[in-house]
Amino acid sequence: MARVDVRQIVANTIDYGALRIPYWRVESGQEGPHVLVTCAQHGNEIQGAEAMRRFVPLAAQGLRKGQVSIVPFCNKPALWKRRPHISTTPERPYGDDGGHNMNLTWPGRTDGNDTERLSGAIYAALGAQATHNIDIHCWERFTGPTSLPHKGSAQSLELAKVCALPFANPREFKFKTGPTPTLIGGMFNDSGRGSLTFELSGQYIIYEREARLGLRAVLNVVKLLGMMEGEIEPPERPIVWLDNAEQVKVTAPHNGLFARAQGLLTADPVQEGQVIGWLLSDDDLSTTEIRSPVSGLLYSYDCSRANSDVSLASQHPYASQGDRLAVVVKPK
Repeated sequence: MARVDVRQIVANTIDYGALRIPYWRVESGQEGPHVLVTCAQHGNEIQGAEAMRRFVPLAAQGLRKGQVSIVPFCNKPALWKRRPHISTTPERPYGDDGGHNMNLTWPGRTDGNDTERLSGAIYAALGAQATHNIDIHCWERFTGPTSLPHKGSAQSLELAKVCALPFANPREFKFKTGPTPTLIGGMFNDSGRGSLTFELSGQYIIYEREARLGLRAVLNVVKLLGMMEGEIEPPERPIVWLDNAEQVKVTAPHNGLFARAQGLLTADPVQEGQVIGWLLSDDDLSTTEIRSPVSGLLYSYDCSRANSDVSLASQHPYASQGDRLAVVVKPK
């Protein structure tokens, strides 16, 4: 049985003093990879923390090689505020972070702003020694769970294959110029260490499906690395690689209130011509059936617009003509 400890990282911050960041350390006692799992870099992205709460007792029973360090709440002050960044105030756009988007501050700075000090403390304590990184994020509930492997890293692409999320979107992660360069995944991949970033679906609320998907993804990765025994659990259906798929946008033909079809979720399969919702006109009260133009998977679903992660008004299902109602993807 592996040893599980709760340890603390201390970040010396300006506004919060000596801020303690707890993490789980699961240690097998045998040589092997050191996987760092980072969650909740943004305080509204909480699915990963719940997935890792479920992972720890399984790893305690099954870890046979190496160690796993799990930081479920990287950005505690943003978590306390229940918002993406330390700097976020009501209705403030996500991108208006004032230098406090933790995802862009790695490896951090001991003399920087408080967000840079948090990432700096975490990286110094764990990131510099880790051999692999799994960085768990959550985007709006309107978009399906997706892995974001590094295009230039064979390791990252392999991790995306086994994590078994419905979608994969390979990207290039480049260092920024300046004292705090990049994403933590970019740092790992550019230094030859394996890393995978993935986005679960939904913020602010824990969704059972997303917690299960996140748990399966991390279990599959540690099994691939030989750290736990057991079969890698496959996805329910083949992963759709978005760089090799057709994306068909469904937009509102007129203004009105969009009601989604009962039981449909992002990543669900749909058939060409299937009704995916109804649009109730606020002009003449007519109802228009909204149908999928192709067979595929719902990559995006429900009426949504910019900043839906920080504004309830932006999540309102009233659609203006041309607003996105869905994106259906199918492999080419």
